[in-house]
Amino acid sequence: MKKFLKVLISMVLLLIGFTAFHSTTEAAKNPISPKQSRVTYTLKDANGVAYKVYFAGVREKKAIASYNRGDWAGVWAGANPGDLLYKGNYTLYTQKVGTGQIKQSRHYFKDYTLNSTKRTVHMYPSKYKGQPDILAVAEIESSNSETASWYYMKNGVLTKIVDAGYTLRAQVLGKNSFLIAGYDNAEGEWYFSELYLDPSKNIFDQYDPIYNNPGAVIRNWKKHWQ
Repeated sequence: MKKFLKVLISMVLLLIGFTAFHSTTEAAKNPISPKQSRVTYTLKDANGVAYKVYFAGVREKKAIASYNRGDWAGVWAGANPGDLLYKGNYTLYTQKVGTGQIKQSRHYFKDYTLNSTKRTVHMYPSKYKGQPDILAVAEIESSNSETASWYYMKNGVLTKIVDAGYTLRAQVLGKNSFLIAGYDNAEGEWYFSELYLDPSKNIFDQYDPIYNNPGAVIRNWKKHWQ
């Protein structure tokens, strides 16, 4: 019995040692450390498989938006006084939850300004079975305009599906269905677009609905991003 226990303990210690060595070796080969990520989200694909997504940059600068600055961190439509800003060259990386391997995606953002306060990098958690989580990397264009690239996990690969321009960030209408709203300053009117995503084929359709009372739609707008 004692001999059996010694053998069992030796096997357990050997397994622990191998696992630790394997994890250390795998981590050493990774392009980044999770600690380098400025923004990190967990995205689930349409089948519910979870992945960590990292937004990590190089040549990064940090600043607080202020009227006293005349450079990239000055106050404008995309930055209010006191907003926390970062600027650099960023790349998206993915890691399947439960594994040690981090993969570099092909999605790169040169001279990107990240407004951490406004969460220009944000996500739309899925509300329906069979719908993937959506990651959005946005750039603020003006006081009433933002453009975001949307990504989701497909077959283990971070995949871009659409560039969306809007004033209000999307709200979820139904499974793989989103509504965005844009405001035209010149006309003083709201315009709407419904986006229908097909994650299995990586395609989308767009429909522009007309509401009899757009003001009511705006007043009841829901925040579905985080």
